Amino acid sequence: MYFKLSLKNVRRSLKDYAIYFLTLTFGICIFYVFNSLDSQQAMLDLNSAQREIIEMLTSMMGYISVFISVILGFLIIYANKFLIKRRKKELGIYMTLGMNKGGISRVLLYETVSIGVISMAVGLLLGVFLSQAFSIITANLFEVDLRSYTFAFSGSACVKSILYFGLIFLCVMLFNWISVSKCKLIDLMTANRKNETLKVRKLWVSVVLFLVSLVLLGAAYAMIIHNGMMMLDKEFTGSLILGSVGTLLFFFSLSGFLVKVVQANKRIYLKNLNMFVLRQINSKINTTFVSMSVICIMLLVTIGTLSTGMGMSRVLTKDLQQTSPYDVTFTLFDREDGRFEKISEGMEKSGYPIQDSTSGYVDFAFRDGGVCYGDLVPEQPEFLPDDAYQRFKDTAVDIISESDYNALMALAGDESRFSLGENGYAVLVDYDKMIQPIEEFTAKQQTLQVGGFSLSSLYDKPFIKTLMTQGMKNNTGTLVVPDSVAQSLRSTRYILNAQYPAGAENPDAAEDAFFDTLNGVYGKEYDRMPYDQVQSKLEVYNSAKGLSTTISYVAIYIGIVFLITSAAVLALQQLSESSDNVGRYRLLRKIGVDKKMINHSIFTQIAIYFLMPLALALVHAVVGIRVANRAIEQFGDINALGSILFVAAFLIVIYGGYFLATYLGSKAIVRDGR
Repeated sequence: MYFKLSLKNVRRSLKDYAIYFLTLTFGICIFYVFNSLDSQQAMLDLNSAQREIIEMLTSMMGYISVFISVILGFLIIYANKFLIKRRKKELGIYMTLGMNKGGISRVLLYETVSIGVISMAVGLLLGVFLSQAFSIITANLFEVDLRSYTFAFSGSACVKSILYFGLIFLCVMLFNWISVSKCKLIDLMTANRKNETLKVRKLWVSVVLFLVSLVLLGAAYAMIIHNGMMMLDKEFTGSLILGSVGTLLFFFSLSGFLVKVVQANKRIYLKNLNMFVLRQINSKINTTFVSMSVICIMLLVTIGTLSTGMGMSRVLTKDLQQTSPYDVTFTLFDREDGRFEKISEGMEKSGYPIQDSTSGYVDFAFRDGGVCYGDLVPEQPEFLPDDAYQRFKDTAVDIISESDYNALMALAGDESRFSLGENGYAVLVDYDKMIQPIEEFTAKQQTLQVGGFSLSSLYDKPFIKTLMTQGMKNNTGTLVVPDSVAQSLRSTRYILNAQYPAGAENPDAAEDAFFDTLNGVYGKEYDRMPYDQVQSKLEVYNSAKGLSTTISYVAIYIGIVFLITSAAVLALQQLSESSDNVGRYRLLRKIGVDKKMINHSIFTQIAIYFLMPLALALVHAVVGIRVANRAIEQFGDINALGSILFVAAFLIVIYGGYFLATYLGSKAIVRDGR
């Protein structure tokens, strides 16, 4: 009997609270998809470096999933609380008919198990199919061959999903048992007649709290702007604390003067059912200001992670071809032990055949001629804060010889060449933020003192050039001087750029062969190596792609879950509110209010509830994203418009979808009188 009754209740609940079940299903689906990376590794043709990245990403997703499961757990328990609240009269009828609390707990237990099994099965099924598309996206990000693709199922992701959500539903069962054990028949039968306790505050108190919230938020904005998100210091922590407290006080103070502000404009207050809607919102905001604040912060995290995360991932990959002109780059820094010579000379002494392992190489030195960046950029650029510019302007500018530059361009297949004569120089740069300041300097064609030589600029603009393989643009300015001048300058570090031999089947094979020979000579004997570090083009590509993929996946994972959680909580609150207001809307119909006006009031009330936390979150996000983008721009230009459009589409599809579903559901509840 209990089981049949529970199945009947589940069928009815699926119709009345479809948003709850869809949220459960979608949460399980997303959880499976982002934990199924191990199956993608098995079916994609990845090299060893890419496999390491996938393994790292899988491990990271595992840790993040623990945090995500806690968020989803709170959502499910919170949603279940609303469902139980709506059914208190039903549970009271069960007790009136003779069912004891143990029987009611059994009914709720069967319902929870049924709901869990249904949502788990549907969510996992959708997750398995969606993960196949996820695999194709991963393959495109890593630029791997899809000919070996096969349909894959992740057993570990399935087990993890069942385990985590099983624990969540176990907590729901415990919550239901506690709720039922504390229930009294009189409370159950009169639950729908009880209103929320309205704590009326004096208007001046609400106004003062509102002004305090604005001051706290302003202080938080100022602190994060000054910090620039460059250091996790007390200023950064303080901005988070002040921002959170300011958000809480903002919503807490809102109910106190919201009615008074609108009442001041009689044309708005007395129009249609605005008076009724405003009173409804004001009566609930006292009990929802905490959830409103949490939802606002979660929406801020969603908008921030999606916009800055996707922007950062594009910055990491968009300039790879420009920043990796050579297959491999060796670097040797100035050594205190005196063993400082050209890398190729050290390789020859130690028995490594660099000339046989490459199709060509250039061994050159960066030199110090006493020129500092303050000579090239005498005025502080906008992107550098005061303390950073003070350090920057006293930093020595790297200098290379004319012949080294010409040889590097020939090795990279670049037709650019210099002929500087006896006293000319040119400036190279590739860091985007430094191009304009350097252009302002070269446009004046000023004379520089380099190692005791007076050199004149032969060009009125800098040249956008990268001189070694690296992960990002970081050439903030390099001088090219005549060989006769360069030979008199002290070397600060040696660089050896090389290209692999032509004819290899693929870049992976060429790199493996190159490093097999290199490791065969040196192994782990670091003291014999005539270089301090080595970086290959393939390593740069894999690292950038891996980091880009990680940032994108983490941003989307957290963003989706936080957005779903925020929208689902608002939706459930409004569905519950609509159930509470059935009698009130019935009364409005009796006094002559037409259907169109009632539907408009429902729409207005739900729209205000959905827009209030979103509006403040957008204000927070404008400040946060601007600061974050300035920090990201240190690594390259960011496409802000693309990120904004991506986040806007995300909000419209998910948040807007929940809003529309809530409106339609609430309208149906009011129409049917349920």
